[in-house]
Amino acid sequence: MRRFRLLYCVIRVYRAIRLLSKMFSMTSPKHFSHFLALGLFWGISPSLYKHLSEIGMPVSHTIFLTGIGVGVALWAISFWRSGDWNIDKRLVRYGAICAFLMNVPFGINLYLATYVPPTELAIVITTSPFFNYLFALWAKTENTSRRRLAAIAAGFLSTLVLILSREGMMEGRISWWLIASFSVPILYCVYNQYAAVAWPSNANTLQAGASESLWSGIIVLPLLLLWEPFAAPTDPPLLSYWILGATVLMWIVERISYFILISEKGAVYTVQATYVSTPAAVLIAAVFFGGVSDQWLWVSLALLMVALWLNNTGRVTPIAKQQSA
Repeated sequence: MRRFRLLYCVIRVYRAIRLLSKMFSMTSPKHFSHFLALGLFWGISPSLYKHLSEIGMPVSHTIFLTGIGVGVALWAISFWRSGDWNIDKRLVRYGAICAFLMNVPFGINLYLATYVPPTELAIVITTSPFFNYLFALWAKTENTSRRRLAAIAAGFLSTLVLILSREGMMEGRISWWLIASFSVPILYCVYNQYAAVAWPSNANTLQAGASESLWSGIIVLPLLLLWEPFAAPTDPPLLSYWILGATVLMWIVERISYFILISEKGAVYTVQATYVSTPAAVLIAAVFFGGVSDQWLWVSLALLMVALWLNNTGRVTPIAKQQSA
């Protein structure tokens, strides 16, 4: 029965995406589908990582194995489609810098999670679209847009309502750890902006995702060998590798969606998928794990629909794309 229930939910999600794509007809249905896929994955990935750690898979193993697995798979798909590996210095350099810029805030976030309450940290992370928008305005890669700013504000309010209603009010204390946590969305902003503007012109989205993923695995390899080698007594059980395989498949979809959006729609549009991730996480918990669904969830989803409508209608095009058109 659980299998049929999962299949039913997948069909409903697919129909919902098609309906929403028609509602937001002024943006490409392809872009909007990738946008939702990105947000849904970002919503479920923390639960997957937590579950993997609970059944004996260290974080370093997860990053290394998913990075290598996703990188090899994406490059194989790219070769199958084009018949060309297209490995050159520009692509290798782009992937290495992207991997470094992505893993630094990821590692800091894991470290700060032990000092900052989850509610406060989640709210800090959802300021990412604000920082990306301000940076894009400063770098003159986007024009000023009241519609874009309204979308960011509505999305943040949607997440704020949902987080506070799930986990209660914040402690109301300002600590140095909380101030330091703002480095995470700022560093992610640097990563998103670099991924958008430094795109190697000779590479496609599969090759860009493959290069970054492989470098993500390579970067963490020294830490893995030094502290948690595969031959250690705490070697993960077989079940964790099956779950890791499913995670790799999801990462493949996520990396394809991310690099398509970052190259075609820009960082400000792409990063707003973070607003989809929090409601997605709550909905997943409600459907599969008996989580609570109350009026605050529906208020949050209503605000999210407003944010999605604002972000996916109108014609806000990154300046870089306007100049290349």
